[in-house]
Amino acid sequence: EEGGKKKLDQFGNPIPVPFKGFVTQGDGSTIESYNWKPAGNASECAMVKFVQSESSQPSDESDIDSIRSSYPTKFAIPFNSKNKYQVHIHENSKNSQHAVLMKGAPERVLDRCTHAMIDGKVVELTQEERMNIVRQQESLSSNGLRCLGFAELELDPNVYNNDYKYVADNDDTYSPNFPIGDKQDDSRDNNGREQNIISCNGLVFLGIMALIDPPRPAVLGAVEKCKTAGIKVIMVTGDHPITAQAIAYKVGILWSKTRGDMEKDNTKFGREPGDPDYENPDDAEAIVVPGHTISVDTKESDWDFILSHRQIVFARTSPQQKLVIVENCQRQGHIVAVTGDGVNDSPAIKKADIGIAMGIMGSEVSKNAADMILLDDNFASIVLGVEEGRLIFDNLKKSIAYTIQSNIPEITPFLAFIIFAIPLPLTTFLILAIDLGTDMIPAISMAYEQPEADIMKRPPRNSKTDRLVTNRMIQFSYGQIGMIQALAGFFTYCVVLNDYGYPPNILVNRGHSEVWGHQPLFCKFNGGQYVNLDGDINEDLNPAIDPPTREYPFWFEGFDGEIHTCGYAYNSYARDGKPSEFDFRDSTSYTGQTKGKHTGTIESYEALTQNHYFEYIPWRGRTSSFWDNRYLNWNTNDSNGPGNLGENVEMLPYFRGRPAGLWSLCEQATDSSCVGQFCGEQGSAEIRGAQVPAAAANADPSRFNFADCSNQQEMTSSIYDHALYCNGQGSETLTQSGCANVNKYGIDSKIAFPNNPFQTFYCMGFNVENKDSCGRLTDEEEALPFCDSDGNVCGAFNSKDAECIYMCEGYCYWPGSEATNPNKPDQVSTFEQFQNEIPGIESQYQQCLNIASSESAHEALKHAQGAFFVSIVIGQIAGLLVCKTRWLSIKSQGMKNTFMLFGIGTEILLVCCLAYFKPMNIALGTRNIRLTHWFPAIPFAIFIFCFDETRKALMRATSKERTDPVTCQTIREKGWIERNFAY
Repeated sequence: EEGGKKKLDQFGNPIPVPFKGFVTQGDGSTIESYNWKPAGNASECAMVKFVQSESSQPSDESDIDSIRSSYPTKFAIPFNSKNKYQVHIHENSKNSQHAVLMKGAPERVLDRCTHAMIDGKVVELTQEERMNIVRQQESLSSNGLRCLGFAELELDPNVYNNDYKYVADNDDTYSPNFPIGDKQDDSRDNNGREQNIISCNGLVFLGIMALIDPPRPAVLGAVEKCKTAGIKVIMVTGDHPITAQAIAYKVGILWSKTRGDMEKDNTKFGREPGDPDYENPDDAEAIVVPGHTISVDTKESDWDFILSHRQIVFARTSPQQKLVIVENCQRQGHIVAVTGDGVNDSPAIKKADIGIAMGIMGSEVSKNAADMILLDDNFASIVLGVEEGRLIFDNLKKSIAYTIQSNIPEITPFLAFIIFAIPLPLTTFLILAIDLGTDMIPAISMAYEQPEADIMKRPPRNSKTDRLVTNRMIQFSYGQIGMIQALAGFFTYCVVLNDYGYPPNILVNRGHSEVWGHQPLFCKFNGGQYVNLDGDINEDLNPAIDPPTREYPFWFEGFDGEIHTCGYAYNSYARDGKPSEFDFRDSTSYTGQTKGKHTGTIESYEALTQNHYFEYIPWRGRTSSFWDNRYLNWNTNDSNGPGNLGENVEMLPYFRGRPAGLWSLCEQATDSSCVGQFCGEQGSAEIRGAQVPAAAANADPSRFNFADCSNQQEMTSSIYDHALYCNGQGSETLTQSGCANVNKYGIDSKIAFPNNPFQTFYCMGFNVENKDSCGRLTDEEEALPFCDSDGNVCGAFNSKDAECIYMCEGYCYWPGSEATNPNKPDQVSTFEQFQNEIPGIESQYQQCLNIASSESAHEALKHAQGAFFVSIVIGQIAGLLVCKTRWLSIKSQGMKNTFMLFGIGTEILLVCCLAYFKPMNIALGTRNIRLTHWFPAIPFAIFIFCFDETRKALMRATSKERTDPVTCQTIREKGWIERNFAY
């Protein structure tokens, strides 16, 4: 054939292909090869090759095609597993003589013969000759040869001719109407049919053909692997028991004496029970079971006895018997895989837990019944499949063990946030970044991990107990590796916050999400100094009793300073509802509602100050990368970090944070009976996670500087719904006399110098980036510098000449300071201008607020959250490495998984993108993490690696391996560590 098409002669007839031919090799030499391609049963193909090799040319009379054309088939009974023979009736085209030809199992064919052909003569088959044939057949079978018996009978041409109708059975008889050597039987079948006596005529035995079907070289090694892995290999075949036993010994399925051999040897040598050399068959580990000894009706106890042997061969089995064998193996709790290639194997293949068909020689029926098809028809491929299956299961366990490790460092921050009310160490966005980002490729890379060296030495897993996720895996991933990763995260989190001025001892009960980073933090200091923007220390102020000033707002611990404790002001005012036509910059648009959000008041701020709790702005925050000098005088038109300020801020986030002004409980004038008192008490102002110093509730209202609470004996921890809002804007000096105490402006002298350090203030000023901006406030109004037209300082407020009238860059010129903006000569900081305008985008005065305390806490937390995220990733890299193996050291396994190396690289790259690339880091709430903040988690990662390597080394040292002399299985006697800590 060429390209799948037959070659045709000039008349269109197929040109016969020679059986053999010669092939020229690369060196010019020729070798003989077969031109015919086998297409059918392997035994049939072997016999064709055997007889065809006697003829080298297609025209030869012994050619297969010539013989077939000379002896056309008249009738056939196909082979089946019950009869174990095949019958054909052929006609000799030369003389029209019909003959019955039978081929099948030698014992079945011989049993149907009454004569034999010896030396070309048909003679009666004597018992002696019959036994000789049996011995010859057993001798061939014992060498592992597959034997086929052949018989024939030339039929009487006067009866059996072309007019004779051959049938295998009919309505009256259940046997053929031609001789096939049936045993005479007078009984009837289930349909009432009787035997056709003609079929009882005996045949002439021709002989035996023995074929060798050698196992593939890889089978022996594959069977040995199965035994080592604890997989029990049972041979189920249609071959003769002796042939099956011989082949089983060759491939290693049998390796000790069978029960039958012991019985034969005892009989042969006259051994009796009790004799020293008597071999007890009950002690045999191997058994060969002929098919005729088992059936559907075989007792379970008999099956249990058969299957209790370590080495088993079933021979001369029928499809029904194969099915029963599978069912009884499954009954004992085994996971059964069945291989086969024929129709007879299909029921067992279908019933098995894993049915395996042969892709080349397998029938379509067996392929359809199978779960898996072997493309190369090689048993060794099944073992490779078992190894691959174990590898997949192993890698799935490793991948799951790695993936769930991060659950602990992801959930513990929220538990700590709930239980200890610390600032949230990890956000949900970063958890998603871990689960959907950094973990994905490393988890997938486990699928590319190579098998560990001991994978085929392990016993088969118990499908009922050894699942993908087990208690010991949870213990390993959660209780060991996950906890270490969580500790690494919390340690890194505390290190970062401490580096930015927030030591661990002040974190508990400070973590309410609406106060940390949204409202100012007040602390009581032991020692330390106040520092200005330039790092100069104020020697006159004692942080233990003196509050910070505008020029010296930072607290620096020095050598012996420490933070005693911290807290927040009582959020002592709230009212449901929202104001209409609301502009947060205009106090006249406030109608008392806060959308139900709790907010601080000037009274709560003063209560803390009275008890020596001062607004905390850490010097360490000032020296950090996130610091912005504008935090001390933030323009409320600009959006800040927490998002509660800015031109387009929504009402809910605004009221959730610190407002751009102050509420006063005692200055409200909605009810004349409430003036000077705390009115409208609703309940407790205490918020979990926003701890307030206990002494704040006992503050003396008579000592308040910015609120007149003369009628109130003391402030309590209650929440109220009567308050007046003041933000220091000019219109308040005209319309809201109650705000005078809150703002503390020098109204009579037309000076709006902001004496209240907690209140918003109003500035004219400029700097290089912004011609209209907030600027630095001086502690005293007389300290406000003035410049000449060239920008040089030439004087101060109340101490300057006539030419010294201009604003200096970077300072706040409050209403009434009478300074001229050098960039806008028509812009002068007069008090009249201040009184006549409403704060807003178009205002000449900018509304400013000191947000340094809350903003520093907010940014420090963002850095700590990003560092916690980094620490988890570093821990996950260590977790990935320890999950590469479940038993062996990583040194034995090696780092050959390039996809895993790629995953680690992408994991680190993704972390860098989320931490350092804008706007991605802003969107996810991370920040540019200091290089030094990568390092705190590294010792924990090293500990994870060393801890797990030690665990696995101790498992290997305490769990001993031995080889079972009976089964050749590698048995590991698990030590205490493996029993309790191997996942």
